[in-house]
Amino acid sequence: MKGRLLSSLILILLLLACKKNSQNCGLNCTPQEELLFQTGFTNTVLTNQKYAKVTFSGLDSALLSNSNWEDFENHSNIGLVEISYEDGNDQERICSIEEDPDSIGNRVMKFQVFEPHIDAGAKEKGRVQLNLSQNNCIREIYQTVRLRLHPDMAFLMDWEERVPWLSLFEFWNNADWTNEKFPFRVTVNLFKDQTGPVNEMHLHVKGDYKNNCKICKWHVDWEEENTSFAIPFGQWMEIEIYLKEGDEQDGRFYMAITPEGGTKQVVFDINNNTQHDDETCPDGFSDLQPMKLYTSDELINYMKSGNKALAIYWDDWKLYKDKQP
Repeated sequence: MKGRLLSSLILILLLLACKKNSQNCGLNCTPQEELLFQTGFTNTVLTNQKYAKVTFSGLDSALLSNSNWEDFENHSNIGLVEISYEDGNDQERICSIEEDPDSIGNRVMKFQVFEPHIDAGAKEKGRVQLNLSQNNCIREIYQTVRLRLHPDMAFLMDWEERVPWLSLFEFWNNADWTNEKFPFRVTVNLFKDQTGPVNEMHLHVKGDYKNNCKICKWHVDWEEENTSFAIPFGQWMEIEIYLKEGDEQDGRFYMAITPEGGTKQVVFDINNNTQHDDETCPDGFSDLQPMKLYTSDELINYMKSGNKALAIYWDDWKLYKDKQP
């Protein structure tokens, strides 16, 4: 027994010792507002690669600048640019470029999950997301994007279960897969906070963190639900997001929504941690998932049981660094 206990302690110490500091710690960064990329998905080409990933190419000639996917991938502040599924095949989940269901001739990007396709131990899950990983010197993020939830997703309002987890956006200040110390993330979810049918659904945002070990669990640092804005299904919305790296005094998360034909509404403006409390070398948001569809097998199977589409459309994406709303 003592031998096994000693071996376990040694393993934990080794895991701790292997953790590294923030990957961009000490990098000299000069804050300067810059449009990193923009696209309306015109002429965007998707190419399937190995390991359940998809790469981008093409130039959106309808825009005057910063609209070439290859140039974006080669930008000095950007690492990898790809769609990540984690696992599965195109019959289970897919990212596609399609015609706007509301505007003939307009091309948009669509995420759809048909089946749970990722093994998560006792359960499964589903994922389609845009990954911008291994970035550097991005300490303030600002983006705008148009989002349309498939009208079938209103079926979730009739579900007997809660919907605590249907992720739309996620931003990482030290990721938990990069072996860095002090992972922290900010996640925006479509949210239903009660069992039984409801008349409306809302957005929920949280900042959570892990301590410095591989087997540690996530802990919520802060969270907020906006109950004054009912999410419309089957309608385009412009989403504006701003995120500033900082502690509980300096960190900020801001989000505003303008429904098509409607007025802009600020749904979140939160001053709090956007980095781990124990972080000694803040180095920006190295991994971004600025468009995302990620949820549980229970939710996917519920949508499937009603022959409903679990799908999100995206259009007119602009990504900046060091820009404020």
